[in-house]
Amino acid sequence: MRSTVAASAVAVVCLALPGGTSLLARVPQVADPAGGTDVFAYVRALDAAAARGVWPGFTTADVPLAIFDGEQTYLFRHPSPPPEFTPLPGRPGVLVAPGRHAAVLGNSNRDIGGVRTATVVATPAQSAEQATLAIVEEVFHVYWRRRHETFRPDELTRYAYPLGDKDNLRRLLAEDEALARALEAPEPGDAARWAQTALQARRERVPFLPVEVRAFEIALEMLEGPANYVARVAVGEPPGRTADRLRAPRPAEDIRWRFYDSGAAICLLLDRLSPGWQARIDREPMLTIGELAEAALRARGVEAAPFPPDVAARLAARAAADVAELGGRRQRLRTDLLTRAGRPVIVEIEEGAEPFQVRRFDPINLMVLDAGEIAHPNYLTLTNALGTVEFTNPGFARNTFGGTVALTTPAGAHPLRHGVRKLTIVGIRNEPIVTSDSGATTLEAPGVRLSLRGVEVRAEGAAIRITVRRPQS
Repeated sequence: MRSTVAASAVAVVCLALPGGTSLLARVPQVADPAGGTDVFAYVRALDAAAARGVWPGFTTADVPLAIFDGEQTYLFRHPSPPPEFTPLPGRPGVLVAPGRHAAVLGNSNRDIGGVRTATVVATPAQSAEQATLAIVEEVFHVYWRRRHETFRPDELTRYAYPLGDKDNLRRLLAEDEALARALEAPEPGDAARWAQTALQARRERVPFLPVEVRAFEIALEMLEGPANYVARVAVGEPPGRTADRLRAPRPAEDIRWRFYDSGAAICLLLDRLSPGWQARIDREPMLTIGELAEAALRARGVEAAPFPPDVAARLAARAAADVAELGGRRQRLRTDLLTRAGRPVIVEIEEGAEPFQVRRFDPINLMVLDAGEIAHPNYLTLTNALGTVEFTNPGFARNTFGGTVALTTPAGAHPLRHGVRKLTIVGIRNEPIVTSDSGATTLEAPGVRLSLRGVEVRAEGAAIRITVRRPQS
C-alpha cells in the first residue's frame, strides 16, 4: 500500500490563528513523500475549518465523505458502508476501495450505501487549495440538504438560458463588478452603496427573463452561494479572492458558475450588513440571501454608487464581444462536427413518431448551439418505445470536442426537456456494423450501440441514415 495511507511526515494543517493565518497557507504542502495526496491531511483541514464556526451548528463529524486520490477511494464517517469498501488497517473508521468508486464522479454529493455522501476528487493533478475548498464545500452541501429543501435548481433550465442576450450579460457583468467593489470597500457605507448598485442591476435585469430562468438563478445562488461562502471563510480566504473571481473572464456559456461567486459575495457582504444572518436563513428557509441583502440596504437607506462612464462602456463592450465570440464558436463547432471525417450515423424521428427521451447525459461537458442543438462530447443515452441509442466517446478529453461526438436536435422548444427528434453521431472509428433480425435493427461501432425496431436504414452519401417511422393507423 502506498505511503498516502500512512502517517507520513506531512505538514500539519492547522486552524487559522487569531492573527489571521490562513489554512490555505499550509494546505499546499499536503502531499506525501512519494508525491501522492495525503487524504488524512485534507480531513484534518476540513475539521479545522468547521471548528471556526462560520455557520451556526455546522459540524463535519456525522457527514460521510468519499475522496478519490488518483488510485483509491477513501470513505470516512460512513454509518453503513457498502461491501466494496474494506477497513483500512491502523485507521479506525476509515475504509478504502480500489480505484475510483462509481459514485465519485467529481466534486459533488451522492448516495453511497443509501446515505448522502460528499464526494471529492483530490488527485495530485488538483491543487491542494482547490481540493480543500471543494471538500469543505461538498461536506457543507450535505449538511445544508438536511436542513434546507426549498431551493433546488432545475438543471435543465441552464440549457435554455438566454446566453445570446447581450443586455442580460451586460447587467450581469455590472452586478459582478459592483459586488467586487463592495467586497473591496474599506468603509461599511461604501460597501453598502456598491451592494445597492449590484442589486439595482439585478432589479433591472431580472424582469426580462423567463419565469423558469429567474427561478433557476435564485435556486442556484441559494444552493451554491452559502456553501462556497462557508468554504472560503472557513479556510481563511480573504474576500478579495471572491472579488477576483467575479471579475475573471469566463465564456458566456459558463453562466452556472457565475452564481457560485455572486452568492458567496452576497453572503460575505451580509456579514457586514446584517450580522447573524445565517441563523435567520436557518429559521426562515424560504428567505433568500438576495432578500436579506435588500432588507439590510433598505434599513440603511443608501443610494447606489454610480459607475464611471468608462467602466460602464467597458462592461457593455465586453458583453457584446463575449456574445459575438460565443456565436462564432458555436458556428465553428457545428461546421467542424458536420464535416468531420468518418461515416456519420443519423437517427431521425419521423413527424408523428415518439421522440427520444434523454436517459443519461453528461450535464457539464456539452455545448448548446443555435436553435437548441447540443453537442455531446462524452456520453449520451436516448430511448423510446422502439429501443435505445447509446453513445460514449472513447477519446473523450475534458473541455474538448474531439473524437466521436453526438449532436442532438430538440423535439420541442427546450433543447432536452421535450425530447430529441434527431441524433447525429460523427467521428466514428471504423465502419459501423448494421444487422437486422425480425424487424429489429442493431448498429454497433466503437462507442456506439443502437437497437431499434421498425426503422428504415439507408445509405445517404457517406452517412448511414436511420429513420424511425410513425405508427401506422
